[in-house]
Amino acid sequence: MKKIIIPVFTISIAFLIMIYSGSYSWLPVAFVVLGLLIFFTVLAKILALKKLRIAEEITERTISWWWMVALFMIAATTHRLIVFCFLGFLCFFTLREYFSLVPEYKPTVTEKGLVSCGFTQFICYFAILISAYLAYIKWYGLYIILVPVYVFLLIPIIFVLQNRTSGAIRLLGFISIGIMFFVFNLGYSFFMVNLGIAVLVYCFLLTEARDVLAYWVGKILWSFYEKNQQNFLLKILNSKIAENINPKKTWGAGLVTACLIGGLSLLFVPILPQFPKGKITYFFAAGLGLSIGIFGLAGDLVFSMIKRDIGIKDTGSILPGHGGLIDRVNSLVFTIPITFHLITWKYL
Repeated sequence: MKKIIIPVFTISIAFLIMIYSGSYSWLPVAFVVLGLLIFFTVLAKILALKKLRIAEEITERTISWWWMVALFMIAATTHRLIVFCFLGFLCFFTLREYFSLVPEYKPTVTEKGLVSCGFTQFICYFAILISAYLAYIKWYGLYIILVPVYVFLLIPIIFVLQNRTSGAIRLLGFISIGIMFFVFNLGYSFFMVNLGIAVLVYCFLLTEARDVLAYWVGKILWSFYEKNQQNFLLKILNSKIAENINPKKTWGAGLVTACLIGGLSLLFVPILPQFPKGKITYFFAAGLGLSIGIFGLAGDLVFSMIKRDIGIKDTGSILPGHGGLIDRVNSLVFTIPITFHLITWKYL
């Protein structure tokens, strides 16, 4: 319990800020999140008293969730600049974690004294700062070409100046994927803040809810199938999407979870902001939630593929019970830009 004292205090401050600022519409959502954290904290304690093996994992995961929710809530309820700093650090540390996955990409000194890849990393990190600034001043036109065009062209030029030949294509591909995922795609979260902090919270909550629900839905569907393996429908639902990438992901769990997220999305309609072309309709919100469910699954599987290729289970250990930061935001890399573009296409 001592490990969650600081997160509890931080969340309490966030609640006071919401009340003081008059953001009463978000209080029910915040109370639901807080209730879930308390529930799993108590559950972990009960399982620990019964000395079950799963207790340690649930305890670690719950403590990590306390910290993640606390940091996100305090950032989301304060100043716009604080939210941008929070998102900037998220982009930076996920990209840094991504670079650490390939040993060959660690900075080394060449025979000519040049720092191999070090300057390339600096350019990628600097692109996060520039992207955040462009979003802060709302210069979307330059943002959408900064990384896909200018940074993408600059990196191979740096390789040429470094006189690099060995492994150049592989590293260029590795770096390009990293900056597109964690600088460009994840960077769309900056522009979500410009749409309204409610949109950012909406996308984050539904994406993380999808990850949690997918686990339990998969468990339930598999338990039904084990009891009745002759049922054709259950057999179809439990068929693997990509067994070599992740043998636990099934079509049934993915589709059922996406539908559930579509339903949960309807609860956010009253508290989403008014846009120039009107307020989000329930029909559109259902489709938006469904897309979050589908693309969240895609993001999960894509990063599972990357980890399989590299030969690792988790991308890091910064979040006990979860793994690395990428293990927690992999779905957001896909859902954030999709959600942003669908809203702007329809309502801006």
